[in-house]
Order: sequence, then structure tokens, then C-alpha cells
Amino acid sequence: MIRILYVSTALPNLKKADVDQIVVDAQKVNAEHDITGALAYNGVNFAQVLEGAEHHLTQLMKNIEKDRRHSGVIEIMRTPIEARVYQGWHMKQIEGTQFDQLITAMTA
Repeated sequence: MIRILYVSTALPNLKKADVDQIVVDAQKVNAEHDITGALAYNGVNFAQVLEGAEHHLTQLMKNIEKDRRHSGVIEIMRTPIEARVYQGWHMKQIEGTQFDQLITAMTA
């Protein structure tokens, strides 16, 4: 199992409803593939943590990089893990500028 952290830049015209739909869609797909994580959006950038089987996350990252709702995907971390930090969260949405919650949870 691995954990990935990435950041990206949202399109300028992205609306809150678009972000909400991203979360709904991710919850469904992630549940099917036993992927957990969290997504933060500050109105400009995304930060997302994903946990799961490496083959599932590798494919998911390919899909994320193709998503036209954002650009400049930068994978900051990819590390093996023994336990999940986001157990039970197929995709938790973190509101506002609380990106630090993602990092704090990952290093706890």
C-alpha cells in the first residue's frame, strides 16, 4: 500500500459546485478500489492525499493528470505505508485553506 500527496492549480472559472462534484465522483470510484484520502481546495489550488494499492493509485494519478478542471499536477510524495491515516474516508473534502490538515495527518 502507498500514500501519494499531490498539488495542482484549478482552472480560473472552477465553481464550488464543480469541486463538490469532484468529491462525489471520487467517493464512488475510490470506494470501488479501496482508495482513501482527502482533498483540500483553497479557491486556487488543490492538495490531495490518496492511499491504497499502488496499481490503483498509479492509474488514478494518470486519470487525475488528464482531468481538464486543473493543471500543473505535481506529485510531492509517494511513499509505502503500513496503515492508513484516512481510514473510512473514500474522499473527505477539507474546506478552505486548511491544507495543513492534510500534512499534519500524514505525519502524525
